[in-house]
Amino acid sequence: MTGTIEARQLDLFVDGRDAALVHEVVTALESRDGGHATNAIARLRDEHPAHPDLPALAVLLGGLETRIPAPLTHANVTSRIEAIERELLPAARRFLAAPGFLRPLWQSLATAAAGLPFDAAHPRAHGAWLYQQCDDWKAVQAAVERESGWAATPLLRHWRGLARHHLGDPEAAIQLWLPVCWMDPALFAQYAPALPSAILRDGWEASDRAVPFVEFLAEAAQPATWFPAWLLARHRGLAHLFVAEDIPQTGPDVRAFRALLALAPLESRGLSDELVAGRRALREASPDFFGYYMELLRRGR
Repeated sequence: MTGTIEARQLDLFVDGRDAALVHEVVTALESRDGGHATNAIARLRDEHPAHPDLPALAVLLGGLETRIPAPLTHANVTSRIEAIERELLPAARRFLAAPGFLRPLWQSLATAAAGLPFDAAHPRAHGAWLYQQCDDWKAVQAAVERESGWAATPLLRHWRGLARHHLGDPEAAIQLWLPVCWMDPALFAQYAPALPSAILRDGWEASDRAVPFVEFLAEAAQPATWFPAWLLARHRGLAHLFVAEDIPQTGPDVRAFRALLALAPLESRGLSDELVAGRRALREASPDFFGYYMELLRRGR
């Protein structure tokens, strides 16, 4: 029994030394003290050459150095991003506060890539994506606005919407995001569940549960194109964010949205010739959506 207790005490001593060395490495990494971290890793390797944490700690040590890809091309920047996500990010999440540790790396990469134009084949090689990784939303907005065709590029609109929201202008963000439903419905559907706007994020989730609306969408090739009309029917207060003349009349989903813009301020004023004309315009745009809208009115939304 005495031998067993002594063995356990020895194990605790070894484990304690082991943990102390790992803690020393992590503390040095958090302080970005590369020399101290290098020495601590060397001691850990000498005393515990098979320690399971050595590979991850070595990766983190390498992450203290900013390695800008050369030549600086979209493909090389993308490869560097993938390497960070594959190797550095899991280790940083395990041992450190990942965003804080990686922020200088993202900042350096974003600064280096600032001159690369947006390339749809390598979107994450653009400064607007890279600056998002370090929460520099002013830089995200500036990077988007440097692209002459950003307003007609759905992903750039999405990124600028993120910047406007985080910079304290959520209504401007909604103005940017909703048209993406028509421009690139698949892209909107991809990002909608994680949008920082509760109105859009919760609305997107609720639209999936709105049984009559879902039945109406059964024949729609791209259900997301009807989301702006659904949202406006539920939140008439959003109408002031849009001007009907700025919304191109293409399909019934867009025409329904335009008709709702005119209807929204009229519904609370009681029956009038203008209200009747507005409802008629909505019915002409889409009889099925008009029926859903009237049902909403009857149920008081």
